[in-house]
Amino acid sequence: MSAARHVPVVLVSIALAATIGCGAPSPGTPTERLWVSGIPTSTKAEITAFITTRSTGGKYIGAFFRGSSLRGRHDVFEWIDDGKDAAKLRFLQDDKTTRIRIETCEPTTGFDHCILVHGDPTGTKRYQSRKRWVVRRPGRKDVSPTMVMDALAELAEDDEELQAALPTADAP
Repeated sequence: MSAARHVPVVLVSIALAATIGCGAPSPGTPTERLWVSGIPTSTKAEITAFITTRSTGGKYIGAFFRGSSLRGRHDVFEWIDDGKDAAKLRFLQDDKTTRIRIETCEPTTGFDHCILVHGDPTGTKRYQSRKRWVVRRPGRKDVSPTMVMDALAELAEDDEELQAALPTADAP
């Protein structure tokens, strides 16, 4: 990431893994991939995003992010598989848990993967991702609330649409 870019780390941590599809819904799992509710249209445009990544001991850690690249809220969780299309999320702040169920959907133009997340604690239901938005950090011990923003910044280096929505050093 260039020194001219400053992006909250939270957006970078949102990732889910999915099998690669050519515009069709993919039946992959939602780990190790960045998922967004939409592409932000400016630094002030709000989105919801999430990511999960493999941590130590084969566990998955993730974060939800809701906001813009200038202001937002995050919630870090442990991802625990709970069947083929489900997971239990244990939020590290308060040790509360919630169960989510995932189903695939048809991605819109510009995306390769789409999932509906039933029970999402942010209230968002539809997330999409691109083939190149894979985020793998196996064995990382650090848990960062800025995981999602960091992932967005890293992926923006190769994605002009994301780049346009992230703040630069000369942004107001």
